Amino acid sequence: MATPALDHVLRHNAWANKTLLEFCARLEPAALDLSAAGTYGTLYGTLQHIVGAEQFYLRLLTNEVFGTPVRKTERRPLDDLIAIAALTGARAIDVALKDDVARVIAPGEDQTTVGIVLAQLVHHGNEHRAHATTILGSHGRTTPKIGAWTYGIVNGISRNDGD
Repeated sequence: MATPALDHVLRHNAWANKTLLEFCARLEPAALDLSAAGTYGTLYGTLQHIVGAEQFYLRLLTNEVFGTPVRKTERRPLDDLIAIAALTGARAIDVALKDDVARVIAPGEDQTTVGIVLAQLVHHGNEHRAHATTILGSHGRTTPKIGAWTYGIVNGISRNDGD
């Protein structure tokens, strides 16, 4: 079962995905083809990868696919990725709340636990959101504020006294 701390971690993950995807949806289409050394690929490819990976992690946990499967061979509208990210974000929170984080799952010949898959979901999202903001920043673009501090402030959990 999710602790309040894990709940915040997963809620931040879902919020950060939504915020990044919505920010990128407002960019001119050519910006989605930008890339930078040391990152996953293009900005669009990185966004698609984040959403597709969350679908994969949740399929491992629930045996369900949320939204139309995201495939590397297709370029879906960002509105589709936003909708899928909302589904996977909400379901990850629900899994953490209701499932046993120590429950063993065995995809193929591998073995892991629900808790490790949730940890990977968050780690993977953080890593690739950083890639997306690196791509934007390396091209002199504004980047969205998607860190945990901002999540806390936006959601009335934290406050900023001007530090």
